[in-house]
Amino acid sequence: MRRHIPLTLGLALAITLAGCGSVQNVPIRDRDSPAGSVRATFHGKTGARPSGPGIEVGYEHYTAKDAQTLALGESVVLDNASFVGPQTLQHKAQMQYGYVAYNHRLRFGEHFELEPFVGVARVHFKLRTTPGSGSTVTSLSDRRTGAIGGVTPRWRFNDWLAVEGRLSYLNASAWASGATYEAAVVFSPAPQVALRFGYSDRRHEIEPVLSGAVSEVTVRARGPMATLQFDF
Repeated sequence: MRRHIPLTLGLALAITLAGCGSVQNVPIRDRDSPAGSVRATFHGKTGARPSGPGIEVGYEHYTAKDAQTLALGESVVLDNASFVGPQTLQHKAQMQYGYVAYNHRLRFGEHFELEPFVGVARVHFKLRTTPGSGSTVTSLSDRRTGAIGGVTPRWRFNDWLAVEGRLSYLNASAWASGATYEAAVVFSPAPQVALRFGYSDRRHEIEPVLSGAVSEVTVRARGPMATLQFDF
């Protein structure tokens, strides 16, 4: 990504000198954005619903789409592309990350559980933009390593049915940051396997290389989510 910095700065400077007006950020709002994930937690203990310290590994992915209209004199400047209005841009953002985290399951009585976790994530964000001409441009694509953490409160009715929330926070240096909020019903057809179905709200910001001259991308994606979860 860094090899595109001279190009980005040159595009921003050219737009400014040409009097094309302000550089706009890229807001992506998608109210029908499905998300999927898979997780495995290793506690190293026998028996149903093991508690205490463990290791959690997982992978999460979602896609968000939105349209952005640029008026005359407005522009969007990204790492390897520049778009000048008037025109309408179709954006497709993809966020995916894998992580490894320390997990500690706490049990309070027979029904309530709490699982805080903290670890390291590898993040990949891609933005594909289609201008009015119809040609798709990969205008942003980068991978970074950052920190992830959060907590999962759970109310377990029995060994095979529970409801839970999940709050997680992601920060990859000064590049990408954001939070995910989930509410789910959890079915456990087998002692070590669970299926989670629910709704998620994901909010992430991708910071520009040079503030003010390059567009910032903000994503808010809401929609159904599903998770395949293993517990050992």
